[in-house]
Amino acid sequence: MKPSSALLEAIELHERGALTEAAARYAEVLAAEPENVDALFRLGRALCQQGRLAEGAEFARKLIKIAPDHAAAHNLLGMALDRLGRPMEALGSFDRAVAADPDFADALANKADALSALGRFAEAVKHYDRALAVKSDLADAWCNRGVALHETRQYEEALASFDRAISAAPALAEAYANRAKTLHRLSRLDQALASFDAAIALRGDVAEFHSDRGLLLHDLRRHAEALDCLDRALALDSSFAAAYSNRGLILHGLDRHDEALASIERALKLDPALAQAYAARSWVYSSLGRLTEARADRERALALAPSSDDFAFDLALLQLLQGEWREGWLNYDRRDLMQSLVLVPKSIRRWAGEPLARNLLLLVGEQDLGDTIQFAHFAAALAEQGTRVTLVTQESFVPLLRTLKGVDVAAPPIKLKDEAAFTRWLPLMSVPGVLGTTPDSIPGKTPYLSAEPVRVMQWRARIGDKGFKVGICWRGISSDRDGRMRSVPLAEFAPLAALEGVRLISLQQGAGSEETAQVAFRDRIESFADLDAGVAFLDSAAVMMNLDLVVAGDSTIVHLAGALGRPAFVALALCPDWCWLAGREDSPWYPTLRLFRQQTLGDWRQVFEQIATAARDLASRG
Repeated sequence: MKPSSALLEAIELHERGALTEAAARYAEVLAAEPENVDALFRLGRALCQQGRLAEGAEFARKLIKIAPDHAAAHNLLGMALDRLGRPMEALGSFDRAVAADPDFADALANKADALSALGRFAEAVKHYDRALAVKSDLADAWCNRGVALHETRQYEEALASFDRAISAAPALAEAYANRAKTLHRLSRLDQALASFDAAIALRGDVAEFHSDRGLLLHDLRRHAEALDCLDRALALDSSFAAAYSNRGLILHGLDRHDEALASIERALKLDPALAQAYAARSWVYSSLGRLTEARADRERALALAPSSDDFAFDLALLQLLQGEWREGWLNYDRRDLMQSLVLVPKSIRRWAGEPLARNLLLLVGEQDLGDTIQFAHFAAALAEQGTRVTLVTQESFVPLLRTLKGVDVAAPPIKLKDEAAFTRWLPLMSVPGVLGTTPDSIPGKTPYLSAEPVRVMQWRARIGDKGFKVGICWRGISSDRDGRMRSVPLAEFAPLAALEGVRLISLQQGAGSEETAQVAFRDRIESFADLDAGVAFLDSAAVMMNLDLVVAGDSTIVHLAGALGRPAFVALALCPDWCWLAGREDSPWYPTLRLFRQQTLGDWRQVFEQIATAARDLASRG
């Protein structure tokens, strides 16, 4: 039937954006023709576009009663229900829309959106794919597909999806912003910043973009700029709870802990169920040594968002620090393995602790060299028990780790075509969880690494035998959320430098070396420009074999000293990395290490006075 002039007039008003006038004219049409399908649908859509969602949904229902297979009506109802915060009901409507029209691309994409809202990301991706197979230029679908892929840790695929979204709609700011988040996750920080800048250039009025950019600048250690971003976000939206939470994290990075707590408290007043705010506050509490409160906040964050692997991992770090390893390893295993070195074929099963006899176990390295050295202890222990172990690690780590007895150490790529050669695999840092390791049951012996004898002799000739020789390292790799946790200002080593007969031999490499020229005792420090030139830590290992003691903050150097069985004093922040446990002066990982802990946040003076006293006593027994 040809539309009436009144309906045509209403449609024209609608297309011009005159939604109120169009809705009124549609209502007039329906007063005369209560079952006019076109008018019912268009009125429902106009009402939804005005934000009158419940009214719009009602007209969609009226239409469905008249035309039960009207796919567009089911889709409209689903969109209204979704925006009303009823995703399960919305999903049912989208299902009926797709059942009525299997090639309805918009309904397929909307169904995928609803699945994502319910946390069913893998299913969502399948429906985005169906929608895009029908209509390949749906920019929002490409963008939202990328978000779902990000949530399932398929980061490279997510980036490709965001790029398709940008290709389809170059002005889609959300695609640039989501792309930036994924690049941030992949630690491609400069690329992420450029993508955030592109998003903000398109939509500078979106508070979330500025907030997320601030977190990125925080990780780039550009804290003042990061704080400016969060202030901008809150100027745009003063009720943005997540921005207050993020601002708290940045203030924490600036050591403004009281302000950080106040900002996070503001976030929680605005949204008492904001899981990320509890997680953020827990990091401030833990840095302040308030572990009971930090633990409660991490448990609360995970209770509010039980599917969050990040929150589970955060909780694991405190559980492990507090010695609750059986529970802690379960949550630790939810860490992000995006930096895993090898894509293991699905036909190779993950090891669950069953006897392996003489079958081959593939252990896949992850994270930094310090972590790899620490957990290589388990590779050596398994080999000693008769398991055939191959450890895959970064190429630069291989020469040092080849001294693990009985362990085949390889760099990627390794050939996994003959999958029968490997019966099981496991991420290296998941081994203690599989073994049920506790602080009292770390297997294996130390030392389990060794230095090359020729290098040891070469460095002995260079260093000589005079004095009490102390290797020092003051800055570690700042990959933790609080980059200062692993670093100590070189100036704090002054009490050690003041000891008569002590020689300070620098084991510091890269960032931090410039501090040598800035301290009053610089003439007491012996440095070697060619240390470890081209080969990671082989020279450091050889030097340590010629030292009487190593003194360092939490760094790769102390893990290496422990694995070599060398005596070392470790200076630890008030709340250190979990591996050092809480309240102990010894380490179950490394019997030759002695731990010296801050009692007050930021106070290294007392720590190094104790270290100097202990070093003097050790030298006197010499």
